Amino acid sequence: MSAYWSAELETLAWSGVERWQASQLAEALPALWQRSRLYARLHADARSRFAMRGLADLDALPFTLKDDLRAAQQAAGTDTPFGDNQAVPLADIVQAIASSGTTGPPLYYALTARDVDVFADAIANVWFTAGIRRDDVVAHLVGLPMVAGGLPYADGFRRLGATLCWLGGFPTERIVRDMRRLRVTALLATTSFAQHLAERWDDVGRETGIQSSLQKVLGGGEPGLGQPDIRARIQRGLALTHLRETMGLGDVLPSMWGECEMQDGMHFNAQRYVAVELIDPASGQRLPWTDGATGELVYTAIVRDATPVVRYRSRDHARVVGTRCACGRTSPRIRCIGRTDDMLIFKGMNVFPSAIRDLVVGRFAARIEPVLRIVKQRHDQVRFDDAIPLEVEAAQALEPPQAEALARQIEAEVRSQLQVRVAVTVLPPRTLPRGTYKNALVAVRDDVAKGQP
Repeated sequence: MSAYWSAELETLAWSGVERWQASQLAEALPALWQRSRLYARLHADARSRFAMRGLADLDALPFTLKDDLRAAQQAAGTDTPFGDNQAVPLADIVQAIASSGTTGPPLYYALTARDVDVFADAIANVWFTAGIRRDDVVAHLVGLPMVAGGLPYADGFRRLGATLCWLGGFPTERIVRDMRRLRVTALLATTSFAQHLAERWDDVGRETGIQSSLQKVLGGGEPGLGQPDIRARIQRGLALTHLRETMGLGDVLPSMWGECEMQDGMHFNAQRYVAVELIDPASGQRLPWTDGATGELVYTAIVRDATPVVRYRSRDHARVVGTRCACGRTSPRIRCIGRTDDMLIFKGMNVFPSAIRDLVVGRFAARIEPVLRIVKQRHDQVRFDDAIPLEVEAAQALEPPQAEALARQIEAEVRSQLQVRVAVTVLPPRTLPRGTYKNALVAVRDDVAKGQP
């Protein structure tokens, strides 16, 4: 059996991959300007002098922002329900998917039959890199078919040839029981739900009288699996060692990055269909793929018929873990470190909520649960002049003086390492909500008061 899904591109030197991608885009872009009103407008000033000799020539084209896609969607009509970026006739569209809407009104994306096929192949590549094989029985635990992680993920498992068990949307107890009864060997879930499942796995599963067959876990949808203590807790709770992180973006392609057997960062697996850049988020300048580099990921769909994207700013910030790998794949390996949309500012100092979580969970792993919550006063609050409220959950019941001492220690560690102040409240075990999709790392005070996650 091959060690790669697409050996030709996965093992080609990365510079060669980028040259090949540039040759594909040189043909695709002129046709795109004829099909998409959005890109005819966005690229109007650059088209006459644009020449695609290498991937760096994309610098001559402006970035596409989420607001551009939202504005294009607002121009929807009867024959163009997807707006100014609907680049094919309605009769050629076979499916629609939607963003989750967590950072504003949902966006809708159209797919042609070829787009569906491209998605399935690219996502299967990610699953294969992450260790899923034809003889696996996979529990797909995303419960919403229309979101990017719903039907497209299922198509990827089917393309790979694995047995798909779409259990997402059922209560946790049923999921655990059905996984035992169906002899599930692998599961796909958000990082949050994988943690939640690890806490319930033995108690509920034991009731079936069927020994667990679970061997593999794919997690993603949010940062977290780059944190060793979170990984260890999931592995311990589910009694396995095969834990791989994956990542994509519904605006571009639902899964593009997957972790190989080295379990040390995610490889880019969509190189046949998407070009990726790393940029400085402040200046917009292209950054080289070098070990330790950090920047924002920018994507250009090489093959996307119905709703294309060119130089789309993902707002995902990544750290390059490495540019070589013992598995033989040549694409960069990354960890996601946060999103621009999630950035908080404490007296002029920028900080990602995920950075606070990773520090606190890593430093105090034996004393707190890996579930915590930052509390804002308003949905739109970004700036904090006073200490950022932070709720953590003790690993075991504490007396008030012990909880107070732990809170002060956490505050001191965050201030020392991140140069921001937090005001910590230590809560009893099992206080913070657990969800079956994603656990909110940031909540709003009024929602917390109403008992909402």
